[in-house]
Amino acid sequence: MEVKLISGYLAWATETFQRWGVGDDLLRALATLLIAGGAFLIACLLYFVLTRYVIPAVLKLVSFTEARWDDVLFNERLLRVVAELASVLLMQATVPPGLEYYPTLQTVAVLTFKILIVCVGVHLVNRFLIALYDLVENSSSGRTSSLKGIRQMLQVIAVSVGVIIVISILADKNPLTVMTGLGAAATVLMLVFKDSIMGVVAGVQLTLNDMLRPGDWITVPARNINGTVLEVGLTTVKVQNFDMTIVTVPPYALVSESFQNWRGMTDSRGRRVNRAVTIDVDSVDFCTDEMIAAFRQEEWWGDLDPEMRHVNLTVFRRYLEHYISRLPDLKSSPEMVYMVRELAPTPNGIPLELYLFTSVTSWKPYEHFQAAVIDHVLASVHRFGLRIYQAPSGRDIALLAGARQ
Repeated sequence: MEVKLISGYLAWATETFQRWGVGDDLLRALATLLIAGGAFLIACLLYFVLTRYVIPAVLKLVSFTEARWDDVLFNERLLRVVAELASVLLMQATVPPGLEYYPTLQTVAVLTFKILIVCVGVHLVNRFLIALYDLVENSSSGRTSSLKGIRQMLQVIAVSVGVIIVISILADKNPLTVMTGLGAAATVLMLVFKDSIMGVVAGVQLTLNDMLRPGDWITVPARNINGTVLEVGLTTVKVQNFDMTIVTVPPYALVSESFQNWRGMTDSRGRRVNRAVTIDVDSVDFCTDEMIAAFRQEEWWGDLDPEMRHVNLTVFRRYLEHYISRLPDLKSSPEMVYMVRELAPTPNGIPLELYLFTSVTSWKPYEHFQAAVIDHVLASVHRFGLRIYQAPSGRDIALLAGARQ
């Protein structure tokens, strides 16, 4: 319909210029310039109207709504690409018919506008993917995983499809035929871009399996990584170590190797304290009557029989469990138990391990918390007649030698 309409206008312009006495040499050129140039100017005018009046009106309309998604999806950049696509479609429908007198130029214009439509279409898809990604990431549930790798993969697919369509247009072939012809080249490309392809696949695995998110604290001892994930990209994962250095690692390295993610600690709001002190074996003995008389007055003694003989290390473990249970920052649940246990004796003594969880998860407060717990253990051990094992130092040897003299 548009072709017949433009052809009618072209014939009318030709007859008009002919009546005005324009020579045959300029007749077709002027008619073509008038119709094709006018169609081009109308398309430019359409773009101007859309960007100057329609898009601002749409932005104001969506700003009045309480919903957040329309503000993100109907953003100015995406709407401008829609305006570009509408203008190119109008030019593709009107300009080539206006070049009817110049078949070669008409063929070039048809190919050009087809390629422009593909390019603008790919640009529109990319803008939509970016808007959709921003919407998901900014929503309350969008932090559940990093979708940046998937977004980048879809963008690469969109660009690849666009390139194949452009090649098929230039070669005047079916896109499926072009893809078949690219099969042999794909083998070479897989060898050349092996790392990039592995990175893409690994990035998708990290995202879909929810193995890694921006903001996670991870440790990878083999690669000297201990910090917070800043970005999970298509081919790289960016981590900021606690010494403020930035480390980039390919995603396939995290998939093929082992890494520790501390997200579970953050989500549970409980961090484990697992520290041990070594008790000197020679200090383990039965409690004296004076010790039992003093301990019976304290709350932690509970229902222990004072007439029985109690080992000082056993009583000390009971005291420490009571002390831990009264800590204000203790995190206790069926999954987060606390206890004081003895490990297998070693040549250096009996390891006494404190196992508990605390609601203090930030690094500095956590270190202060567990240091305070260990300080209390070291300060209270002498009340029970126990000693912490410590290897003899040069000072101890010097004092021993001096005592013998």
